[in-house]
Parts: sequence; structure tokens; C-alpha cells
Amino acid sequence: SVTPIVSGQTLIISGLGMPVSAFRPINRGGEWVLENVWENADVNMDMSTGVLIGNTVYGFSAKNSGQFFALDATTGQTLWLSEARIAENAAVVRAGDLWLALTTEAQLLVVRANPKQFEVLKRYQVADSATWAQPVLSGQRVFVKDLNAISLWTLQ
Repeated sequence: SVTPIVSGQTLIISGLGMPVSAFRPINRGGEWVLENVWENADVNMDMSTGVLIGNTVYGFSAKNSGQFFALDATTGQTLWLSEARIAENAAVVRAGDLWLALTTEAQLLVVRANPKQFEVLKRYQVADSATWAQPVLSGQRVFVKDLNAISLWTLQ
């Protein structure tokens, strides 16, 4: 399940096979309604929640057999798409002005939050088997769960 992303007064959501959409809750005469803000059908977030850094949503889409993306959180405009078939799936977490993506294939990518391009700073192979769980950050440490073990990595 994808967790909604809060950007100011806007909720950004997606789901299995659904576009990424933004809604704003508004109280009209004592009744709460959702106002459609934007919708982007270029990407979706089936099982991977994106992250908001500045005014940009970074995430992983199942479209094109798996690719990373950046969207403008205000307009929903696609800012960039990575190459297709980059991973089967990926868990994305924020780390300050960086974001980390742990692919199902056990590759950990350290990515700069850059709204102009997909900018991978480092790639690490962190396990010998599939990694489906979200990586856990604690300071400069990253805990990774694969099929058989939990490992601790330290980033500099």
C-alpha cells in the first residue's frame, strides 16, 4: 500500500495501476470535500511510496517495466523519468537532501534530490537475495532485510 504524501494542504496519492493524483480537502459550508488538484498518468506508485523533497516528489513507477521519476508537487508535471526496466520494484526513503532506493534486486542507490535529472551518486549491492522490505535509516546507518538476514551498512 502506498502512503499518501502531504505537500502543504495537498494529499498526493496513487495505487495499483492508478495514476499519481493530488487532492486538497476543503470545508464547504460545514461539509468536507476533496478538490482535484492534478493527475499524472505518466507514472504510478503501485507498492512504493514516494518522498517529497522541496517541491518535488521522487518515486518508483511500475510503468515501463520499472523506472524512477520526479514530479512537480504543485502541478503534477513530470520533471524526469529514468530509463525503463531499471528495477522490478524499489522502496524509496528520504535522507535529508538525498533519497535512497532499495531495489528488489538488492541494489541500494543513493540519489541526489535533483528536479532536473536522475542523479545517482552511489550504487551498492547489499544482499545476495531479494530485498522486499523498506530500508531503515538511523543516522549514517542503513538496515537492510533480505530473504535470509538483516544487515547493517554504514554510509559516509
